[in-house]
Amino acid sequence: MEIGEPPPDPFAGMTPHERKRAHETVILQMAYDLSDFHQVSPRERPDFALTRREVDKPFGVEVTQLFRHQSQARLNLVPGYMHRLWSGGSHLHKKDVKALQSVKVKIEDKHGNVRHTDVPAIIMEAPTVTQFRSALGQAIRMKTARQYDSSEFDHLNLVVLDWFHLKFDANEYLTDRFFDEEVRVALRECPFREVLLLIYDTVNGKGESSDESVQPDARIIRLQQLLAMERFYVTTHLINKEYGETLRDVATLNRLAIDHVTRVQGYGEAVEWDGRPLLRYCSTLIEVTNQGMRVYDLGDYELEERALTVISDRLEPDVEERVTAGARASVFGCGFAPPANSPDLP
Repeated sequence: MEIGEPPPDPFAGMTPHERKRAHETVILQMAYDLSDFHQVSPRERPDFALTRREVDKPFGVEVTQLFRHQSQARLNLVPGYMHRLWSGGSHLHKKDVKALQSVKVKIEDKHGNVRHTDVPAIIMEAPTVTQFRSALGQAIRMKTARQYDSSEFDHLNLVVLDWFHLKFDANEYLTDRFFDEEVRVALRECPFREVLLLIYDTVNGKGESSDESVQPDARIIRLQQLLAMERFYVTTHLINKEYGETLRDVATLNRLAIDHVTRVQGYGEAVEWDGRPLLRYCSTLIEVTNQGMRVYDLGDYELEERALTVISDRLEPDVEERVTAGARASVFGCGFAPPANSPDLP
């Protein structure tokens, strides 16, 4: 099979700094519709300042990419490196020799008929979900350690582009696809109001026949909001399981859950809204009502001042111990992953 010429480089002619900034801008565009903002200013630490039309104070956005290892980063960020390996060229780093195996493969259809032979390919060892979570937690901690000066911003967000490309069904997934205890702690302790993970839906992509390629389907996972939903949902479920019909009402369940999530688990705070308590964590407000769990997304707007409230309801010590252990071991099923935006390439 003829390899042909390498594809055109959309960032050709740029300096390394300009290329890095262009990559960051493309990732930013995937997470945000920049037409919604009065001003988008590139800068350093964080990478961008975004100002909405109706407000004066911007919020800051830091951008990063999540690779399996440096070899994969070089493969995707160094111009022409992939074509170089396909063409039989040498590796750029000694670690790449083992990590990036340049081979020839044949492609068969679902009936076993050979459609193409001698197709150039690069094989990498398949990562695990455990490795993905470890890398995600490390990336959040590394960005946290940069110690941003947030005085000029309303808040800070982090955008993470995932290059692990593990199997992901945006219509049905469990939170342990993203969270282990280390990731939860990294999110709870980081300075970012929201961490937006850009991830590809590998199950529901476009392309129905063997001759039609599957189109990348980028999605946005709001990790801080998902974490708040997970912690609140599993806690209410466990408390309800402990008490069953002996609970006075749903309002009591709501207060007990908020108390446990904030006081015992350490996520967010209890605030008052229209005379009732809600859990506030980052830009998310949550409560449980007779209609189920309600989630209020405050997004990137300035947070309204809400009075903190003290919840006197407490679980009995033995019940609290069981709920704490159960919450630590429980996860949440979800099917919400809005599409990412299509970026404008140079």
